[in-house]
Order: sequence, then C-alpha cells, then structure tokens
Amino acid sequence: MKKFPFLVLLMVAMSCATVVPAPAPAQANSVQSALERKVFYQFNPQKADPKNAHPKLSAKRYKGAVIWVTPPEAGKPTIYYLPGSGGNLGTRKRKFPWFVNQGYGLVALAYPGMSGSKGLPSRKTIQSLANSLYRDLPEYVGNGPVIIMGESLGTGVALQIADSKIGRQRPPLGLILQAPYTSLNDLVAAKQPAMVPLFAARNDLWPSKRIIKRVTVPIFIMHGGSDKTVPVSMGRTLFKMSPSPNKLFVTQKAAGHTTIWSTKSLNKMKKWIAALQ
Repeated sequence: MKKFPFLVLLMVAMSCATVVPAPAPAQANSVQSALERKVFYQFNPQKADPKNAHPKLSAKRYKGAVIWVTPPEAGKPTIYYLPGSGGNLGTRKRKFPWFVNQGYGLVALAYPGMSGSKGLPSRKTIQSLANSLYRDLPEYVGNGPVIIMGESLGTGVALQIADSKIGRQRPPLGLILQAPYTSLNDLVAAKQPAMVPLFAARNDLWPSKRIIKRVTVPIFIMHGGSDKTVPVSMGRTLFKMSPSPNKLFVTQKAAGHTTIWSTKSLNKMKKWIAALQ
C-alpha cells in the first residue's frame, strides 16, 4: 500500500470542486468510486508469468480474474493469498516460493485491474470476488484446510471473508495478516488528514477494528516496527481487539512495510502453521 501522492490530492480537490453543487446520487457515486480507485488501488494491470515465481504455479481464470494456483501436498493446507494495493502478482514472486516449498497449496488472487484481471477495482468488487473465490477454492485445490493470508490492503479483505456467511459456514484454519490497518478511513486520517472529509460517509472501507471482534479463528499478525505505510500501532490495536484464543503478534523494531517478510518472521509463521495442523 503506497503513500497517497500530492498529485492525488490535487485531483481530489479538482473533483470536489465539480461536485459540491448538490450532485445527483449517481454522479456522486461515480465520483466516489473514482476517488476510491485513485487513492487506494495502485495496481499494475500487466500480466506476469507465474513460472517466474515457481515452476509449480499456473495461471487460471476465475470470473474474469487471474489467479495463480498450485494444489497442496498431502496433509498440507492451502494458502489463499490476498495481495496489497501496489504492483501485481509478479511483484510478490519472491514470497510465493516460500509457501510452495513448504508443500502448502497456493491460490493467489489478482484483484480487478491487477495482473490482467478484468474490471475496475472497488471495495465492493474486490470483496465480492474474494468471497466467491473462497467458496469455490475446492474446485482448484480440493477440500483440505485453508489459511487466508492478507497483505496490507488484503488484510481487510481476509478478515471480511472470515466474517462472511461462507467464512462462518466453512471457517479457515487460520488467518495471517501482514501489516494490517484498523480501517482505510483510519489510514487516511493518519497519512492525509486533509482528505478525511472526502471519505467521511464511507463506513464500508474495510473497518477491520469492528470486524475482528467477531473473528475467533487463529490469527498470526506480522507488522514492521518501523512501517511508514501502515503504522504498527494499527496492527497492535487489532491484536488486542482480537477475541481469538490462538493469536500471535510478530514484529521487528527496524523492519518496514515489506521487510517484515524476513527469515525471523517466517520461522515463527512456519511453527505457528505447523501447530494448527
């Protein structure tokens, strides 16, 4: 998840100037959707070759979206991977081998507008697609246990899957949250306070601090102590609010938003996953 650039602020100001005189509901919704895309979703639309990440991975289509898939080895869970807001699946190619080499299955979702996936991103389209794919995961990796992993933007998506109807009917084995936020509204307030009024009416932008109170599956949170993109205080807040009887918070003082993905953190995550099984 990138910082909100000054250019975005300028475009926001120009957009607001055009809609202040009592816009029609459809026009207001259109402007809000464009604003949401500009601020939160810096996706790379270019396709990437999954074989560059791992030879066992293959690309498939799911409802117009690109997914990277490999089934698990016998007795191993599948990782359902929900990426952050920047780049594409190819940007994460250094991460995926770690899962595959442990024998875990992997299904990585490219959101609309990312890695060749069709459509425009929004909270609604991303969450609907992610929930639907979770329901249909057995078609790709069988009926074994699933661990949902959300990275940055994807942490809110992951929590909402666990709290959804399908998530309650078929609970995941656990949740892994890398650099989670309490809500996108809170993140805007922390990074660009001047933009807060523009999202004041949006109470649907992944309010994880509310949702996590209803999620009791095991949770592993990893968050860099020097994260400049999502404050580590947000990860700590979610950890404290989680009612899960099995939860672990891992941090490193000098680690940032992406460098928390390190051998030290991964060794702890590996042990945590093994204990779930």
